[in-house]
Amino acid sequence: MTDTTVASPSPPRPPRLRRGDRLHTIAAGSIAVLAVLGCILVVNLVNDPTAEKSRVAAAAATSTHPPVMSGPSATAAAGTAMTRAVASPPAAAGTQPSPKVISQPPAAATAPASTPQHVFAPIVILNNSREKGLAEAARARLEAAGFTVTRTGNYQSTYNVEIPTVFYDEGQLDAAQTVLDLIPDVKQAKPKNKNFIADDPLILVITKDFSPTAP
Repeated sequence: MTDTTVASPSPPRPPRLRRGDRLHTIAAGSIAVLAVLGCILVVNLVNDPTAEKSRVAAAAATSTHPPVMSGPSATAAAGTAMTRAVASPPAAAGTQPSPKVISQPPAAATAPASTPQHVFAPIVILNNSREKGLAEAARARLEAAGFTVTRTGNYQSTYNVEIPTVFYDEGQLDAAQTVLDLIPDVKQAKPKNKNFIADDPLILVITKDFSPTAP
């Protein structure tokens, strides 16, 4: 008896996709994978504070440590920094900067008051009082002051002189003023009038108010 082998029918092959369909399928799968990865990354960034701290630390490090420069620009910057360091040395710790002392310019020296220049001229002394020896006492005081007394005597005239007065010729006002300055008992100075015929530059008429000694 002859064995007959019956071949079982092969399963049908799936239909082959066209090339365009395969590309669409691969692209869709890639997009899906990228979307899943993006979602996972967003969740990790939101839930993990370490990443945020890392970003902050990186930004701080960038601002604290400026980028390193090289070449001519770096050399110029280094030279400028060294110049500033030499011009402005840092103050020592714990010390206060010394206050600036502003000196005032010396005041101009004040010139001393000039001593008045005294003018002297020959003088005659006449006594218009009843006190004897008063004219000689006046002579001593006038000569001690620097005057030259040409003569002394008694005053005889109808022109009444009530207080010690020095009469002066024209042009002798300064000498008469010197008598007033140096002999305080002489109270006034007047120009000569017609009652005086003597040609002496100065005539001093004293009264009882004149002191025989200097005050």
